[in-house]
Amino acid sequence: MSVTIIDTINNLDVTDETIVTLKYEDRHEGWHSTGDLEENAVRETSTADMVAELILDKQLAVTTNFGEENALEAMRDTDFLDQYERGEFAFGQFIAETIRENPFDLDEFVEFTTEQYDHKRGVCTVAAQFKTTIGNIKSSPDSVSGWEVSVPTNNGNFTFSG
Repeated sequence: MSVTIIDTINNLDVTDETIVTLKYEDRHEGWHSTGDLEENAVRETSTADMVAELILDKQLAVTTNFGEENALEAMRDTDFLDQYERGEFAFGQFIAETIRENPFDLDEFVEFTTEQYDHKRGVCTVAAQFKTTIGNIKSSPDSVSGWEVSVPTNNGNFTFSG
């Protein structure tokens, strides 16, 4: 798959410094009337796992969508990673679980959109969006697997699935 991503990128008129947006979305249907559809959605979808895997890739070096801060550093700055004991091999799982437990405090990492079907049921879309460069994607093309990649070009944004 990474050959296809590299071929796609190489056919665009962009440089290695071109900023790229990575987006992931997943949906969960449930009861919005209980007031916890968003929390359930982040627990029941794979969004937290996808985010954890993405932000741990040092070659990809993603930044938050709101600024230029490295996403992993932004998470460290929130003090949510203080409970992790160094040396454990499950750091990615720890990050994913931290996102699941604190989705509203980590709004730089996940956002919610809820659609109500009726007075009880609805669907919640859990989305994540980060930025990186073309050069970083070329260094780690498999890391964007499952993510929507949006590249600004002279002819508008070119979007493809990683």
